[in-house]
Amino acid sequence: MNPPKSILDQIIESRNIQEASLFNPSEIISELLKELSPKEREVVSRRFGLDGTPVQTLEEIGKNFQITRERIRQIQSAAVRKIRTLAQAKEKLDILQHTVTRLLHEYGGIIEGSQLYDELLSHLGNGSQHQQSTGFVLSQLLTDHVDRVRSSDHLYPGWKLRLLDVEFVHQVLEVFARIIEEQQRVFRLEELISSFKQHDFFKENRQRFLPVGAVAVDDEEEALDRILHSYLTISRRIEQNLLGEWGLAHWATVRPRRMGDKIYLILKQGGKPLHFTEITNQINQAKFDHKVAYPATIHNELILDERYVLVGRGIYALKEWGYQPGTVSDVVAQVLTDAQRPLTRDEVVGEVGKRRLVRKSTIYLALTNKDRFIKVGDRYQLKTGKA
Repeated sequence: MNPPKSILDQIIESRNIQEASLFNPSEIISELLKELSPKEREVVSRRFGLDGTPVQTLEEIGKNFQITRERIRQIQSAAVRKIRTLAQAKEKLDILQHTVTRLLHEYGGIIEGSQLYDELLSHLGNGSQHQQSTGFVLSQLLTDHVDRVRSSDHLYPGWKLRLLDVEFVHQVLEVFARIIEEQQRVFRLEELISSFKQHDFFKENRQRFLPVGAVAVDDEEEALDRILHSYLTISRRIEQNLLGEWGLAHWATVRPRRMGDKIYLILKQGGKPLHFTEITNQINQAKFDHKVAYPATIHNELILDERYVLVGRGIYALKEWGYQPGTVSDVVAQVLTDAQRPLTRDEVVGEVGKRRLVRKSTIYLALTNKDRFIKVGDRYQLKTGKA
């Protein structure tokens, strides 16, 4: 249980909430653009999509004005410089800067792009105009404080504090990857973070995860968990699957490419048997990749892959759940073998139901097979030698 928050903590939290509610980049940028000439305003709006329309290239804008792309670049640069030096801009930009840097501090100095937009714009609705206005603020007006994280083989695009050494992030993610590789399995988030905290690297660098200048936190462990999660989220090498488990991105259990592996994750996520058409629908909704799944293909995979068991008409389950292939008579025989004693009809029905989705009447019919089962009183047992 967390200790109660101090008065200072409550004041800081209240101030942060109030400050976040003032973060409206579209409104602020719209006001500042009024101080530009009509041509400057149009160039900047088109170049950064500030009115919510798609971003245009220098060349596209140049053709519209019938001037060179280099001249458009010069107009853009001059307009941005003008905005940054406007007297009325300082207070507004200070609000934006403080909100952004505080958020980055809370997430360890780096955050994946879409997550940053979600955090900053949740009170406004994460529309394209707000996103593009925020992108303009970050990339053009707050460059003394934040840097863009370029998309690479190792990291998704995002943003970071200028003071953060991105090499440290790479070192952190390398330790996470080694932990996963050593155990060759996927992890729940809390389990993976716990393993990381036991590693020598974390013990030696613990203070680096809580940068000097960060806002006060009421729970250091909670802050560390949030920061480590942020690092994992921006990683391309380590990803989360449909089940919320973390592993190496190229693993079939994380980012499946074969239909058989996609089926496995869908069934595992659902936790219950599904008809092959429903499995098909859920694969397409999950959008693992650009490939479209078709019922006939999925049905064929389910038939051929030993991980799956037919448990009803067109309904399949994971074999690892204890469901059993074969005829209903085969399942009844296995139930009686496992019990190692005669069972009542209701006991047989109960046990078979754990292994197959089948009507009671079908089980009753199977028990009438006198070549395999005999009735002794009110109980059934296997006929000798007929397992």
